[in-house]
Amino acid sequence: MSITQEQIKKITKNLAKLPESSEKIENDLNSILWYIEMLNEVDTSNVIPTVSVTKKWTPLRIDIEKQELTNQTELLKCSSNKIIAGQIAVWNIMK
Repeated sequence: MSITQEQIKKITKNLAKLPESSEKIENDLNSILWYIEMLNEVDTSNVIPTVSVTKKWTPLRIDIEKQELTNQTELLKCSSNKIIAGQIAVWNIMK
């Protein structure tokens, strides 16, 4: 698949702030399309689709698994800053 100058003009006009009629843009877009076509040729029929590449949970350590979780009050006691309405007060950075 290759992209035409007319398609490039449409893209630069409607979707991006790119200069019109640039040979570099045409080459870059054609390279991207070529790479996408190459990826489409890969057989992924036996691959299970994933929503995320990271785990959505973290297993607890066996030696501390049965301990109770810390509550908000205990966590707030760890701060040396003033506590206001159940929240840690921080310096005003907006001036």
